[in-house]
Amino acid sequence: MDTRYRVKNFWKYFTGVQKEIEDAFQNQDESLIEELRKEISQQVQSVCDASAELEWQDGFFELAFHGGVNKTKQYICALLKKEAPKQLVNDWIISSFRQPLSQSALHAKIQLDDEVYSGSDFMIYYEIHKDARCITTEVYSKALKGLEETKQRNIVMAMLELFIGEIELEARIGDIQILAEPKSDAENYCLLPNFYEDICDIVIDEGWTEYSEPCAIYAAYKLDQIIVSETLRKDMKLIITTNPQLQSELLNKESDSCEEARRFGSEYGYLYYEIEQEKEQIALVRQQLEQELQGLFYEAGIARMIGGAVGTHYAYVDCIVFDRDAFQILLSKLNEHLSFPLYYQSFV
Repeated sequence: MDTRYRVKNFWKYFTGVQKEIEDAFQNQDESLIEELRKEISQQVQSVCDASAELEWQDGFFELAFHGGVNKTKQYICALLKKEAPKQLVNDWIISSFRQPLSQSALHAKIQLDDEVYSGSDFMIYYEIHKDARCITTEVYSKALKGLEETKQRNIVMAMLELFIGEIELEARIGDIQILAEPKSDAENYCLLPNFYEDICDIVIDEGWTEYSEPCAIYAAYKLDQIIVSETLRKDMKLIITTNPQLQSELLNKESDSCEEARRFGSEYGYLYYEIEQEKEQIALVRQQLEQELQGLFYEAGIARMIGGAVGTHYAYVDCIVFDRDAFQILLSKLNEHLSFPLYYQSFV
C-alpha cells in the first residue's frame, strides 16, 4: 500500500479513538492511557516504523511523531502531520519530530544496576566552530562508566535528542566525544538540561540559519570527479539535498534507503530536464522549479521535493513519492503546461 493511503488509514483510525484518548487523560486513567499509547505507537509503526508520543499538558492534547535521524521516516512523519484532519488540529498540537525539553525529557530516567540517572547527571563541554556553523561536544556522566562504547554512544545520542530536539541535534551538533573523566579547564560547558538554551543563544549570536523541521535542513556538495558522460546522473557537478545519506548511497551504488522507502510504500526518484538556460541562470531556475513542484505535489500529499543536482547536460529535482499512480497522473497534466518536457525516473 502506498504511503499516502497508509497515512489516510492512520488518521481514520486515530479520529475513531480520539474521544477515548481525551477522556482517558481528563479522567487520569493511567492504565487506559498506557494501553492507548501502545496502540497508537503500533499504528505509526505500521505506517513507517516510526514512534509516537501522546501527552496532555497545560490543557492541550499533544501527538508527536518521531522518525529520529532517519530521513525517510522524517519525510513520512512530516506527511502525517500535514495530513492531520483540520478538526483535530484545532484541539491538538501535532508535531512531526521530537521537540526540545519535552515532557519525555523532563521525566527521562536511566537505570543502570542500582543507580538511576537523569539529564542533570550529564555534563556537556562544547566548542563553537563559526566557519563550519556547528558545535562539537564532549560528554561526561557517571552513568556511562564501565559501559561498552556502542552503548555509551546510544545513550548519549538518545539523551541529546530528548533534551535539544531533533532539529538542533541534526543541524548544529558536529563531532561527539565521550569523556572518561570531567574536564577542569573547559571554557564552555553546562548540564544537559541547559544545553538547548545555550544552543539557541549561539544560533542567534552567530546568525545561523533557523529551521522549522529536520526535513528543511539542506546540504550542498560539489563533486570533484572529472565529468566524462552526459548520461543521467553521471553529469552532475553540484548536489543539493536534505538527505545526504541517500546521496552517499547512490554515489556508492547502494540502495538501502530506496529499499526502505519501498517497504513503507514510497519511492525515491528524480525529475529531470535538459538544460537550456544561460550558465548563470541554471541553478536559480532549478531551485525555483523545485519550490514550485513542492507546492504542487506536496500540497496534494503525493510527493515531496528533497533537493536535486545540476549537471552539464541535465538539471535534476529529487523527490520521495508517496503515491506513484497519482504522481504520474499529475506529472502528465503538468507537462501539458510546461515550455519544456519534465521527465521522471526512480533511483532503483
